[in-house]
Amino acid sequence: MNLNAPLVVPGDARYAYATGMVRGKWANRLGKAEFARLLDADPDEIGKLLSELGFAGADSDPEAAIAAEWERTIELAESLSQDRAITDLFRMSTDFTNAALAVKAATFDFTPTYLPNGSVSAEEMAAFASGEGRDESIPQDLRDAMREAKGLFEKTQTPLAIDIALDGHFGKIFVARMSASRREFLVRYARMWADIQNLTSCLRIRAAGLDIAPFEGYFIDGGYIEKAELSSFQEIELDAIPARLVFSPYGKPLADAVAESIREENFEPLATFLETQIEDFLRTNVYVSFGLEVLVAYALLKRREIRAVGAILRMKRAKIDKKRIEERVRYGDV
Repeated sequence: MNLNAPLVVPGDARYAYATGMVRGKWANRLGKAEFARLLDADPDEIGKLLSELGFAGADSDPEAAIAAEWERTIELAESLSQDRAITDLFRMSTDFTNAALAVKAATFDFTPTYLPNGSVSAEEMAAFASGEGRDESIPQDLRDAMREAKGLFEKTQTPLAIDIALDGHFGKIFVARMSASRREFLVRYARMWADIQNLTSCLRIRAAGLDIAPFEGYFIDGGYIEKAELSSFQEIELDAIPARLVFSPYGKPLADAVAESIREENFEPLATFLETQIEDFLRTNVYVSFGLEVLVAYALLKRREIRAVGAILRMKRAKIDKKRIEERVRYGDV
């Protein structure tokens, strides 16, 4: 998304104000120099550095400061947007992630660390997942998703089922709302996002040696890669899948990323390719000069920036080598 594109707003000063606010904040984003400082920082000094870079309070509690920065981004999107059906998706994404953690915690008996910035209490979801909570405290969509995740796990006996069921439920809501906006940028983004979710789920299923059939209902409609194509991967050898993807809209680069992931038995190459595709689209789309698209693009890119900062913080604390951090952090300004 080109956030520096000329602004054309017939008759709506509110949108002009919103775009000015977003572009001003985008101009102050972290760049390569700032990320280089984070990568070079001593683990004990990274909180102080984050505070200098605008993460208020990071010198005393870096994790809380990072969460607060995303909260401010969500609040900005909510306050400036005239389409809450879209901006509500930011908090809903967190809710479904926490729902997956709650179901796993109830199933495998451990204490998870829930994410902040959702709209539903993680504690209430945990109680519901354990059978002790009140149904009315959780939205219907989320209750249904959590029940189906439990059922799919019982049927397949793989923890992967919990993620796939909840991701599939959220994905259907996400794509439906983005598509209902009838805005080209949002529709195209949703299609690419659906491909990421579907392809990753499909390959995880195959890599685990599982049958795709029980999971097919949780693949997300609306991607560029048809669900039928994904289902057909059950019929071929794992290392034959890349050749089929050469003819997808992403072409040989996607096929090469999948081949590398299969060969190395991890999903880093595939995740890096897909995340780069999304980020390039957000950064370079020039078909929209104004509106909700600008706000959504900013929020999505800001979330990627915040996640990259959080990943660097945690890996530095874990004393992971700088080169390895650079390989694993997927953000364009790193």
